[in-house]
Amino acid sequence: MKKMMALLLSVVMMMTLLTGCGGAAAGGGAAAGGTYTAYVLAEKGDTYSLGLANNFKTAFEANGGKVVMETFPTNTTNFSDYLQKALDNKANVIFAPNSTTVAANLLANANDLGIECPIMAGDTWESSVILDAVAGTDLEVYCSTFFDESDSSSPAAKDFVTGFKAWLNNNAEYKDMNGGNDIVAAVSALGFDAYNVALTAIRAAADAKGADLTSIDIANALWAVNIDNAVTGKIQFDQNGDAIKDSAYIKKAGKGAFEFMKVQTSPNNAAQGTPADYGTAKGISLDKAGKKIVIGVYEPTSGNNAAGGKQEVLGIYYANSLDDTVTIGGEDYKVELYVSDNGSLEENAVTAASNIVGQGALVSLGSYGSGVSIAAAQTFEDAGIPAIGVSCTNASVTEGHNYYFRTCFLDPFQGSVMAQFAWETISK
Repeated sequence: MKKMMALLLSVVMMMTLLTGCGGAAAGGGAAAGGTYTAYVLAEKGDTYSLGLANNFKTAFEANGGKVVMETFPTNTTNFSDYLQKALDNKANVIFAPNSTTVAANLLANANDLGIECPIMAGDTWESSVILDAVAGTDLEVYCSTFFDESDSSSPAAKDFVTGFKAWLNNNAEYKDMNGGNDIVAAVSALGFDAYNVALTAIRAAADAKGADLTSIDIANALWAVNIDNAVTGKIQFDQNGDAIKDSAYIKKAGKGAFEFMKVQTSPNNAAQGTPADYGTAKGISLDKAGKKIVIGVYEPTSGNNAAGGKQEVLGIYYANSLDDTVTIGGEDYKVELYVSDNGSLEENAVTAASNIVGQGALVSLGSYGSGVSIAAAQTFEDAGIPAIGVSCTNASVTEGHNYYFRTCFLDPFQGSVMAQFAWETISK
């Protein structure tokens, strides 16, 4: 009898260990051999999706885990067959760093299949689209991001959240752009910071060159930017033009809001960079006749990434509403924003960036989406215009692009952070 009981107990324990996304112990059991399995799903040809997926894969496997990774073609709307493979492989976690358009369909399919294991993604999923997708379901969805509106430890962040919410609620059009609510997305905070970084560099260039300043002078000034009290934390750029960041916020999609889970940190010992050699580049001159400074806003306000793009634009709009004048040589210059929609597509990048160049912009902000940012880099460089990426996290955005900077962390960091959080979550 004891042998029978022992055998039965062994069978039950093995079934529990092999249970993955579809079982009662989803997220809690290691597969045979004592390890965990992650199912990773990325979009073919999407720079951000593939890059972050591979960063997660590398980090998860380094922890000793198994990764089953697949890709899907652009414009896929039904992910049931892919998610079934997660079930078949008894995955303990699903990592799907894709656009919110993809996510809405994927999460609906996951709910229909009864997926129970955690579903995770990167910064693109901090969106009202995700909150709508999980509403009324039991899905367990997490994302990494750059900022948390409930973090009151920073006076600058607290003031931003209070002011931004009031600003949204006083303008129906902007609130609609934000998804119909006053949730403060991390990319809005980054957009706010990016605008102020640009103004800091413009003012520094004006102090040095007066009305003779050009976009090249602004590019040089960006390397010396040192803002201690930015909304998303201290901002300095390393030798690649990347903000020196060492932390990410992990959030869970809840009922109508994102729930803060933890801050995940990783040391970043990079030093502030020195100016690149811009040679004899002339850049764009200050518009002395018009007494204006144009800042390009290179963002997707249509297409798969429109939801996030609009939220970045809102952060930039809000910053401009608070500070839209630069005094140069005793004269006031109005700061005007020119929004150029890249449609979330790399094939639109050159045209959208060229439109900004044609407006005489001295600097450009954006984009939401790494692929479109990389695709526009050469256009901005040819014109001698510095670009400040807001939430484009792929490492290739700044690598070899001396005119591109960014205010966010990078995908190698983000992938590692999410792999570690996934491991901690499913091993509880």
